[in-house]
Amino acid sequence: MALDGIVLANIVHELNLTLLNGRIDKIYQIEKEDVLLSIRNQSTTYKLLLTANSSYPRLHLSTLAKNPSHEPPMFCMMLRKHLQGGKISSISQPHFERIVQFDIEATNELGDKEIKSLIIEIMGRHSNIMLVKKDGILLDSIKHISSDTSSVRVVLPHKPYSFPPNQNKENPLEAAQESFIESIQSKNMPLYKCIYASYSGLSPVAANEICLNAKLDPELPGIHADVKTCSKLYQAFDAFISQVKRKSFNPVLYLQSDEGFIDFYSMMLNVYHLYNAQPFSSVSHLVETYYFEKSSRFNISQKTTDIKKLVHNFIERAVRKKQIQEKALLDAQNKELYKIYGELLTAYSHQIPAKAKNFATINYYTEPYEEIIIPLDENLSAIQNAQHYFKLYSKAKRTEVAASSQLLQIEEDLKYLDSVMLSLDLLETKEDILELRNELAAMGYLKKRKAVKKGHSTKKTLPFLHFKSTSGYDIYVGKNNYQNDELTMKFAKSSDLWLHIKDGPGSHVIVKSQHDAEIDDQTLVEAASLAAFYSSGRLSSNVAIDYTQRKHVKKVPNAKPGMVIYTHFKTVYVTPVESDIKKLAIRE
Repeated sequence: MALDGIVLANIVHELNLTLLNGRIDKIYQIEKEDVLLSIRNQSTTYKLLLTANSSYPRLHLSTLAKNPSHEPPMFCMMLRKHLQGGKISSISQPHFERIVQFDIEATNELGDKEIKSLIIEIMGRHSNIMLVKKDGILLDSIKHISSDTSSVRVVLPHKPYSFPPNQNKENPLEAAQESFIESIQSKNMPLYKCIYASYSGLSPVAANEICLNAKLDPELPGIHADVKTCSKLYQAFDAFISQVKRKSFNPVLYLQSDEGFIDFYSMMLNVYHLYNAQPFSSVSHLVETYYFEKSSRFNISQKTTDIKKLVHNFIERAVRKKQIQEKALLDAQNKELYKIYGELLTAYSHQIPAKAKNFATINYYTEPYEEIIIPLDENLSAIQNAQHYFKLYSKAKRTEVAASSQLLQIEEDLKYLDSVMLSLDLLETKEDILELRNELAAMGYLKKRKAVKKGHSTKKTLPFLHFKSTSGYDIYVGKNNYQNDELTMKFAKSSDLWLHIKDGPGSHVIVKSQHDAEIDDQTLVEAASLAAFYSSGRLSSNVAIDYTQRKHVKKVPNAKPGMVIYTHFKTVYVTPVESDIKKLAIRE
């Protein structure tokens, strides 16, 4: 569900309780369309995330968003210039729209205090973040919209700011029964559509809930609803909206065990009574839980589109090369026949008449002896035909050796490229993407980029995915081939347990041993499930996972990153379940 006006009202209420009169300490632009504010209030530091991402626009307090170390973009520098050190004097939701306005009192270049408004509009692909002066002039926005892009509203620096058109919708907090009934009866559309088409900030889910609470058919056309029906609908509408007026919010996440998150809302909804309801004390925590992973995956996917396309092209090229070499090997299977032709023609050259097109004789190279017919070039002598077949034999022999060698190299390349495609699904940060790009550049698949100047150094953390087994064992998973090498060959001790999917691309998994104690069966199964989940078998059942002690894993000289051989292994079969995997995860 996109954030509707009711969820947004819940967020604004929470922000007023936590951030009002707080001071903006630091400002970051963590993604192209994401702004992170660090705000100090009553001896506590809060992180406020505002994102105009077209797929997952939102704002909420955050505990998961991380500050980047790269140079801030121009929009971020502008916000720092005007807002850093400023005090949040009000937080509001104009006209109950999907808009939140922060009025911030800050000192300008002349040392005078003035109020500017930081505004976020949460409207799908039209979402935006803007800084507006007190006189209504737009200082800048995270997205610029010219008259060529939109004929309705221009969003450019130094232009007057105006709220988006409200499509003739009314504020539901100010709705009266008479106008409500008139609005419903004037529309030739289902009741639930009449509601959200008439009032701002209401989603189809909220409109359906109101109809359900009124015990009315949501598909009944508004023009066919009599006054009694509309009055009944208004009573349910008024009871629903009264919860918003009283700030009586109950953030809840709806789940289905086998499908994960279904939806969320700021109130208990009867329309979702069949799903499991998980209450949250904080709407920000709820929204972040629902969106964070989806948004992160979307951002990573956007930034790795070129890598995916490149790797896919290399895979297609390798498959075509493989087909060519396999055909060459198939053609080379006739080499022994060419040799026999040459030997027989040499032995019986005196019997072959000139201009003959073929020669029939007994093939004494096979048992029992069989008659064989040898095709001849009538323009060549018997000896010349024999020499021709010996040349074909030599060529086929060379082709077989070369093609076999090429096939081994192509198979190795395909295994490596498959492992890269898998690792693209494991990337979590910009550092992960950069590391993969460096790996591909080192392997010759990408051009090397110029080194990017890094910002202030931060405390180095382990790059691997970190999990904790039910029994308390630390489990680490590599996110790319370089990490797999580092995890297995440098980080792991000889006594640690090493796991990997059998005969397929996947992450290396290490279970850290504890004082040489034998790892219990529960930990083994959980580690094997991780090895299956972070592999080509993540959507399969009964996945074969090999495991052995790290000391039995060897790196082959000159092998590609992540490629190892191992011995003394056993195999366990598991079916990975995402919900179980998430329970083991540790966020660094």
